[in-house]
Amino acid sequence: MEQVCSECDFDASAAGVGQVAADLGPVAERIAEHLRALPADVVRHRPGPGVWSPIEYLGHLRESMAFHRWLIERAAAEQTPVIPAVDPDASVAAADYHNGELADLLGQFERRVARLRETITQLDEDLARRTIDLDGRIVSVALVARSALHECHHHDGDIVRAGQGRSGLTRQP
Repeated sequence: MEQVCSECDFDASAAGVGQVAADLGPVAERIAEHLRALPADVVRHRPGPGVWSPIEYLGHLRESMAFHRWLIERAAAEQTPVIPAVDPDASVAAADYHNGELADLLGQFERRVARLRETITQLDEDLARRTIDLDGRIVSVALVARSALHECHHHDGDIVRAGQGRSGLTRQP
C-alpha cells in the first residue's frame, strides 16, 4: 500500500496528512468536472465486463470517503481496531448507483470529502501514527489518509477512461 501504484503511478508515500487533506479537495473537484462533462448515457455505460460505469465509480468513491473517515474515527476511539474486509463490488451492486442521480451523488461525494478533509486536518502526530488492523494488515492512520487520496486519484483515471469508452483500471478497494 505504500509503493507506487502500478496502474495509476500514484505515490503519496512521503505526503504528510496535511498535504493529503490539501490535495483531496482539488482531486475531488477534478472528478466532479470529469463526470459533469460526460453525456448522460456515457455516465451509466460500463465499458467492459467487470468494469464499473463512471457513476458507479462515483458511488464507490462516495462510500470510500465515508469509510476512510470512519476508520480514522475508530482509531481515535480505540486502540488498533480490527476492521473486516469489505467487498466493493457487492456494495456498489447493492446501492444500485447505476440508477442514481449524478447531481445527488456528486453532492454526497463532495460533502464526504469535505468531512474527511476536516477529520484529517485535525490529526495530530500521535493519532496519525495510530494503527488499524485492516483485515489482518496493520496500517497507520496516516496510511489510511493517503489511501483515500489514492482512491480518488486512481478512480479519476478510471472515470476518464470509461468516458472515452475504454476499460478502466482494476478497481482498488
